[in-house]
Amino acid sequence: MDFSMPRAQVIALLADAMEVPEQRRSALLGRFQHLQRLALVEGINPGRGKAAEYRPHQILIIAIAFQMLQLGLTPERAVQVIKQDQDRVRLAMGLAVNETGTITPALLWFDPSILTRSQEGSGIDDLAEATFDYGGAGSGVDVFKWLFVEGWVQRMAFVSISGTLWHIVAALEGHFASAERPTLGGKSLLFLEGLKDWFENSTPDSLA
Repeated sequence: MDFSMPRAQVIALLADAMEVPEQRRSALLGRFQHLQRLALVEGINPGRGKAAEYRPHQILIIAIAFQMLQLGLTPERAVQVIKQDQDRVRLAMGLAVNETGTITPALLWFDPSILTRSQEGSGIDDLAEATFDYGGAGSGVDVFKWLFVEGWVQRMAFVSISGTLWHIVAALEGHFASAERPTLGGKSLLFLEGLKDWFENSTPDSLA
């Protein structure tokens, strides 16, 4: 059985996963619609009179974009960065579901550089794109040490793909009463299985 969700349920799922209060959910809907107009997600082509259905990888891509908005990027810039670095996004998503039936630590990191988007004379148009990378827990620790302990970098933003997935799992399973990680159940296992299957059949430089 494949996992898919109509748009209204996806919005509700992501609102729950990102702990958006009821009074802010209209703003989240607006951001969702903005990302949709910018063609963030590929492959949403419902037939005439049919509602769009979102697959696990498409839901996670939208969640990643929302995390980037949380860090101060505009919808236009978040979509641009994801599309320019889509193979790293794809690999990070695959790393998170590397093992069947669980979630493996996976991170994305980049310099949001809201005020200093580019460096004059460097040939770099967007520091977020230029610094965008991914890795597991060990890589994240090494990068943090290299940047901030051994180096003199001023800032870097980390997005936990695995943490985002755990919150999606919590939303799917209705698990919000405890601070502990939720238990994987039928819905969430089907979601992770669909995500893993997509990754194993995906092609480089494509999030379709």
